[in-house]
Formats: sequence, structure tokens, C-alpha cells
Amino acid sequence: MPENSFEYRELRWADFSSYRSVFVQGMGAFERATGLDQTTDSFFKFFRRRSVWTLLALMNALDRPPLRIYVGVDRGQVVGTAATSMLPNAGYVFGVATDAAFRGRGIASHLLGMTHLAAQRKRRPLVALDVESDNETAVRLYRKLGYEDKGRSDWYVGPLPPTITSPIGSVTEVPRSEIKEVASWLNLNQLLADRDLMTPFGRMFTHHETLTQVPGAPPPKTWKLSSSGKTVGLLRGTYLPTIRTGFLFPITWEPAASVDSLLSLAIPAIEWVRSLEATRIVVVVPTSSGPWGPAMASLGLPLAVSTTLMVRPSKP
Repeated sequence: MPENSFEYRELRWADFSSYRSVFVQGMGAFERATGLDQTTDSFFKFFRRRSVWTLLALMNALDRPPLRIYVGVDRGQVVGTAATSMLPNAGYVFGVATDAAFRGRGIASHLLGMTHLAAQRKRRPLVALDVESDNETAVRLYRKLGYEDKGRSDWYVGPLPPTITSPIGSVTEVPRSEIKEVASWLNLNQLLADRDLMTPFGRMFTHHETLTQVPGAPPPKTWKLSSSGKTVGLLRGTYLPTIRTGFLFPITWEPAASVDSLLSLAIPAIEWVRSLEATRIVVVVPTSSGPWGPAMASLGLPLAVSTTLMVRPSKP
């Protein structure tokens, strides 16, 4: 069946059964390594509630939806999907999947085009997505559509390490009253590859946090490492109770930071998720990020998967 014979539109209530089947097919090594594949049941249980759809309809009417899910449909069955949510400076694309029987027919390209248009309508200059670095088929498609590599991230995953004492440094939790001040500081000092994607704000400091914003999760916490009265490092922590996993996002740190100083920054976050009965931890750091590799090794956390951040202008 040629591409133009498929119906392309936003997801509807009646689509859920076939949508879920296609959505699950899009999960790969990244989701399995991080445990995010295990959140599917709770996500669909929440998302199928009529009250949720009523709220989404209202937010759509106000042109402020938290996300948009686009689907390609063949004779009433979803055969492809892609979703997008809006970061301050970019449309962030995720959940790209095509049914195995319909691959190679341009469905993913068409759906990605819809996410690009959504970013344009919301006046976002960029479109961004993360892809497993060794997924050559997907990377090739994205490059064909104008995406360029922006940076890579390493995802360290393992059981929660034993309780240890912070080796050095002054690490404190940032209270909510100071989040805006810290966000302003971060705007000037952010080191990560997603600097162009978003102006940090209270709800989210890094685009990777979008992956852990699920119903039932506690609010994230932020810690800062100080030296001589100055902030020299920030780390964000989130927790997913459905999979009992803590996610740590180092946001910025001194380039010359030692292994011990990075451990000091991570330990309070580890102890926080431990208090929430976490059994596993995921730490996300940029590839070739100096002492973070040895710091993770000292915690017994192996490198599980690497992802590539790819970015293109929203307009062709």
C-alpha cells in the first residue's frame, strides 16, 4: 500500500488496542536496559481513563497539550506512531514506532513530518530526539530527514549500591524556593549537549527528565556541590515507583572535578531514592565525561547503553 493511502492523524480513544501493539514494538535495548519497558502497563492503565482524555481535550482546546501522539492508520488499525512534547526551545520527539509488517513504506517519515509541523506551530526553532547510538537503521533515517548528531549520553545501570559516606565537598539539597535562582545560574553554566534545546526551569532542568515524568512519580529533587561559597556542580534526581528505580541526571560540574567530588554530588541522591525503597539506579552522563566513568565503576554501575541526541531545525 503506498504511503499516501494511509490515514495520518492524532490518536483517538478507539485506537488504543492496536496503538499499544505498535508502541511496544518500538521498544528496544534502551528501554530494556533502563527498565522503562516495564512502565508500559501503568502508563496505558492511566492513559485510558476517560477523565484523562477529558483533561487532554481541554488542554488541546487551550492549545497547551502536554504531548501530542500522531498515528498512521490502515483500515482502522494503527500501523505507526510518533509523539512529541514541547521543550522551551524545541519539540522533543519520542515513541517512534512502525508495525513490523508495514516498515519501509514511509510511515515513520510522514509521522516525523507531523512532529516537525507541531514544533513550527508552537514557534520552536528546533526538533530533537534521542536514539540508541548503535541503531543504524534509525540513525540513517533521521540523518536523511535532516537530523544531525548533537551529543551522546552513557546510561549506567545497576543495583542500588551500598550506603557510603560522601568523600569530600559540601553538597546540599536545593529547596524549592531557590530553584528559579539555580535555573538562572544553570543558564550561564550548563555544560551538556542539550543546552540549545531548553532554558532550564523549575519543573525540568534537562530534556532527559521527560522520560521519567510519569503519573505517580514524586517530584524531582536537586542537589548542588559548593566550593568556596560557589556552586560548582548540580545533579537532578527522579524516582519511578512502578519499577523501583532512581534516575540521576548530572547537569553540570567543574571540568576538573575529581572522582570523589562527583561521588559526593551523587550520594545524597542515591540515599534519597534508597529511602523511597529503590532497588536499582540509572545515572545518565555525557559520553567522554571525564571522571564520571571511574565514579560509576566505584559504585559498581556498568555502562548499559549509549544514546545519541539528534537535532534539526523545525523548518526544512
